[in-house]
Amino acid sequence: MVSVPLIYRVSLRSPTRFFFGHYKILWSLKSLSKQLQEWTRQYGSIYGLFVGTKPMYVVSDVDFLQEVFIKQFSSFHSRDIPEILRNENDGIIHLFRATGARWRRQRYVINPTFSSAKLKLMSPLVNECIQAMLNKLAQMRDSEQHQEVNIYDLYKRLTMDVICRCAFGIDTDVQNDINNPYLQKAIAVFQIDFDELLFIRLGNLLPFLARPLYGIFFAIGFICNKLVKWIPFLSNYIEEYPHVW
Repeated sequence: MVSVPLIYRVSLRSPTRFFFGHYKILWSLKSLSKQLQEWTRQYGSIYGLFVGTKPMYVVSDVDFLQEVFIKQFSSFHSRDIPEILRNENDGIIHLFRATGARWRRQRYVINPTFSSAKLKLMSPLVNECIQAMLNKLAQMRDSEQHQEVNIYDLYKRLTMDVICRCAFGIDTDVQNDINNPYLQKAIAVFQIDFDELLFIRLGNLLPFLARPLYGIFFAIGFICNKLVKWIPFLSNYIEEYPHVW
């Protein structure tokens, strides 16, 4: 039992459904963040809702967050990930899938990488990436064909460039080569909204089905990718699954 001096017994008074909780409302939203902001204005800085049968706090109270994330982080270090990804028996437990003590240990191992001294050593590489983006912007400014610039795309390529250079020591030139395979693979992975996938939703609603659903989900992706690799013309009919690359 962890002692938290701030005790709140509040709940969201919007309509709930048996078994689904507020899930049906959350599934129908175009913007979850905007809806949470609206509920925060209605119900205060701390309120509760049900994700299926699982209760969840939505918190924007600074004192509460400091208590959880700083003062008692040793007790609240875990995080919420889809039930289907909680399977820890396949040996592929990286930082994005780890939970509990395993996630805490992995964070502890990589934390020295982001110390002030290490970040200062990376500064020249980051500055080179930023300069490359500024050069690209200058080229677009001087081009008559570009009256408007989608800065979001440029920021994505800048981020990928920084990660490749600082984390892997690879100069991919993704800011100039939009067809770079590293960039295209990364875009494909992050285009997937896992919360929209039926397997994810079923796993969250029925946690006891998470493990078999996990096996089916990744087996389908693995088979599709192998078929495309072995029989290339099938790529016209079968879409590869980025999550099993």
